[in-house]
Amino acid sequence: MLRIEGDLIVEVEEVDVAPDRLVFPGFLDLHAYAPETLVSAGVTGYLQTGQAPVETSDPLCLGLHLEGPFLNPEAAGALPPEELKPVDLDLLGEWLGRGDVRLVTVSPEIERGLEAVALVAENAVAAVGHTLANEATTRAAIDAGATFATHLWNAMAPLRARATGPVSVLLLDQRVTVGLIADGRHLHPTVEELTVRVAGASRIALTSDRVARPLTPRNRLAGGSRSGAELVARFARFGLSEVATMASLVPAQLLGLTDRGRLLPGYRADLAVLDARFRPLETVSAGKTVWALRYPEI
Repeated sequence: MLRIEGDLIVEVEEVDVAPDRLVFPGFLDLHAYAPETLVSAGVTGYLQTGQAPVETSDPLCLGLHLEGPFLNPEAAGALPPEELKPVDLDLLGEWLGRGDVRLVTVSPEIERGLEAVALVAENAVAAVGHTLANEATTRAAIDAGATFATHLWNAMAPLRARATGPVSVLLLDQRVTVGLIADGRHLHPTVEELTVRVAGASRIALTSDRVARPLTPRNRLAGGSRSGAELVARFARFGLSEVATMASLVPAQLLGLTDRGRLLPGYRADLAVLDARFRPLETVSAGKTVWALRYPEI
């Protein structure tokens, strides 16, 4: 049972009064292009994602994730190649100076890529993604300040027996949080399990990469359609505490949000209330219900 005053949790009592209800800290999504329905999935904060800054007015938006445009065109994945650019440190500095850019994904192997990583790290979370970097360049990016891996495994050079590429370095380095598109389409369940076993829940952030149209005309994945509670339902097989950590606490910590991600006194009252089958029932932000399932009257 939780007691809330204003926007804060003030008391937590371990009493099982509603076994058909699961209460999680509000979910945080670091990677969303189309956030319109996130709140109905238990998401109480997200990063609006794109290749350039945009203006946002949604109170649940925590800032911007720039997935590029300084990315390797050969690892663009479903991103439009025409949106990608060579590194422009002046432009990047201008964007970072806005104050709302919280995370930037860079391919460290492109020209001046490591300089871009270092500049981002001074102002926001620097991420490695859409990359064909070798092991040495990936390590150099981490040393330059990269602390996040954007959708690990996807749009990255594959892990091979004698040419490890970026995946193994990002997976093993304790300084790095790894993002996983946990929708069951971008990664095989065995790859998900491997990642959880190696990195542990404390270094994984579940992300949606949610887009309006997840498939291209050729049925190629262009992003995700599942978010929040659906991701939690899939990863609940690793434990409820563990999935809460991956969906709420880890992304909060990555963004430096020390008041979110836990159901403890003094923490912000951001809640995702689900039923026993992980279906969303209510989303609470700062102590106020911002979405609730409405049953038709009989």
